Amino acid sequence: MRVLLTGGGTAGHTWPLVLVAKSLLTNRRASLLYVGSRQGIEKKIVRDFKIPFKGLIIGKRRTYFSFANWWDLIKILVGIIQGFFVLLFFKPDVVFAKGGYVTIPIIFWLKLFRIPLVIHESDAVIGRANLWAGKSAKKICLGFPIEVYEQNLPLEKLIYTGTPVSQEFFQTPIKTGDKLKLLITGGSQGSQKINGLIFQILPNLLKKYEVWHLAGQSLYDDLSKVDSSNYHLYKFTYDLPKYLRDADLVISRAGASTLSEISAASKAAIIIPIGASSGNHQVANAKVYAEKNAAVVLTEKNLSAPSLESIINSLMCDQKMRELLGHHAHSLYQKDATGLIIEEIYEAGSYEKN
Repeated sequence: MRVLLTGGGTAGHTWPLVLVAKSLLTNRRASLLYVGSRQGIEKKIVRDFKIPFKGLIIGKRRTYFSFANWWDLIKILVGIIQGFFVLLFFKPDVVFAKGGYVTIPIIFWLKLFRIPLVIHESDAVIGRANLWAGKSAKKICLGFPIEVYEQNLPLEKLIYTGTPVSQEFFQTPIKTGDKLKLLITGGSQGSQKINGLIFQILPNLLKKYEVWHLAGQSLYDDLSKVDSSNYHLYKFTYDLPKYLRDADLVISRAGASTLSEISAASKAAIIIPIGASSGNHQVANAKVYAEKNAAVVLTEKNLSAPSLESIINSLMCDQKMRELLGHHAHSLYQKDATGLIIEEIYEAGSYEKN
């Protein structure tokens, strides 16, 4: 079966597609093509895993006035033309789309080519691209239980698959040294808010804990000046599964893929959602975890460095509370999300062939 995968923009959108692709290449007879942005992080990640990749010129639609909207309109049109020729020459039996602007040039033509579509939404709010794509999709795979979604969605298309997570997150943690371990991550792009708060309290944290910090680009130069054997700073790393499963506490944004990884590894976490994300999807994700007592959820608006330090210290001193949070987080993990998604991909593609 010829399967076209599309999506990207962030590592959180890319990893689930990569995991599906790796499983298809390992366990199934499939010919794959991943279509993403020529400038996106997905280009590097996908090629590092030796998955066939085609980069398109991608524009985005802003909800506010900007002269850049005119240039992006041209890029959108060019991308749509490129998408036509990708479909014409690759001839996929089915398309699996993860959402985001990068999927539009492919999804635009699917009715013309009569190619079935399966989409996946990791977040607790359906994104704009997926809302549009969902009208013609055979199946809408969801990262959260169906009852979480408040939007008007066709129930017959919905299936709760969860979000794919690497099996590396389930390996046994390796405990070394006598200090508790703290992992801080703001996602693949980094978080200026989280990095700024951590920078203020880092000397105090390093007296008590060993710290892994996935900082992205934000404040990286300032943070790199910290000289301590207890501090491990990265812009980006493929070793996140090791650091997360070995951590005693995680501080992160509320990206759906990161939350799925926290749940898979049964970790206690402090979640600080982006307050102004598209559709407030991070706030919606964090709300699910707050309602399940699956994490300590903080709002970034009035969060101070001393208050964050106090919460970190309180959780680090309370092992039972960390275990309880991790247990509740694990209840939000859907087993074998990759397999469930692949079943839907093959069913959609096989049905169309027959």
